[in-house]
Amino acid sequence: MKGLFIWACSYCRSTFGLYRELIGQLGVPACIGLWRIGENTLRTAVGFSGSEFDDLPIVEVGENLGRGLKLLDGHPGWNHLFCVCQASPVFRKLAVEAKRRGCGVGVMCEAPCNMFYGWRRAAKAVYLRTLLPHRMKEVVKAADFFVNYSGDGTDAAAMAGWPVDKILPFGYFPPPIAGSKCVRRTAPGRPFTILATGIMSRHRGADVLVEALRRLKERGVEYRAVITQNGELLETVRRKAAGCGLPVELPGFVAIEELIKLYETCSLYVACGRDEPWGMRVNDALNCGAPLGVSRGMGGVQLVDRYGCGFAFSRADAADLADKLERAATDGDYYREIAGNAFKAAEAISPRNKAAELIAVIEKRRPGWMKGAGR
Repeated sequence: MKGLFIWACSYCRSTFGLYRELIGQLGVPACIGLWRIGENTLRTAVGFSGSEFDDLPIVEVGENLGRGLKLLDGHPGWNHLFCVCQASPVFRKLAVEAKRRGCGVGVMCEAPCNMFYGWRRAAKAVYLRTLLPHRMKEVVKAADFFVNYSGDGTDAAAMAGWPVDKILPFGYFPPPIAGSKCVRRTAPGRPFTILATGIMSRHRGADVLVEALRRLKERGVEYRAVITQNGELLETVRRKAAGCGLPVELPGFVAIEELIKLYETCSLYVACGRDEPWGMRVNDALNCGAPLGVSRGMGGVQLVDRYGCGFAFSRADAADLADKLERAATDGDYYREIAGNAFKAAEAISPRNKAAELIAVIEKRRPGWMKGAGR
């Protein structure tokens, strides 16, 4: 490999830690081209460092075909990873052009996901079945493989036209939040503290959690719950929690220092997504040692399936979630097992380990593509 060009979606800690490790472990010249420009302010607004990835070779591309073609011209014979294709006509054209020039081409991004409701959901479903496969046809043909940021499932990727033999299951594996630490849990805690974070949009399912908490109270299970952030479901959740007398705290947006403290001290972290490609907040909690409860509507359920670091529950199923929360809160041996697995999993999902795993998988599935790795 003469060099690696990563055509990235945005300046985002969900992927840039992995890109840094890929570049370092491959030991070849590299460049990262950004599609979304000027988004770094969104990261700093919520407390993340604006200089975390200043060491990386980043250039701005945007939806600018001429700029992209010049970058192809300036890096002849390099291999290319395109991390945004569904949303970018320009990056789709560049992927096809790179292949025409004889370069190695891979795609790394989320599989299609329908997070809408009502008529928008119906319209998106039609788009996913009809227009998207047409748009992606030439890219699918050009690509040597598709690294699926949405976890282990293949159905959604296949909907976009990807043949199963090109799909490499993967996910999002950011570094721990700066300033956080991994804390080993040895007991459920009293009270058993349940944490959920993330903007309260319908597709993230905070209403599913509050219904499960209502059931726990009816059963006499002692707990404390903290559900952070604001959003469309906040008032629904607030009214139900107050009406049922639930021990639920709704602090709204919390500063990054407080968020880290919550991740490090909760007994269990719950993610209730109905339809989410992954759910990076699950990684943030696990990186702080928290065992997990993850909905099967999320790609991030891969973490509990692979590492036994918590439990999975059926999508939008409050009864199933309540049953599994009750076991975690009341069965000490079970809790210590999943908590121990969570502590170990935090190291397993580091960008360093996941980059090495990805290099090995690509080399196994497409021998020679990663030639030069580690040299």
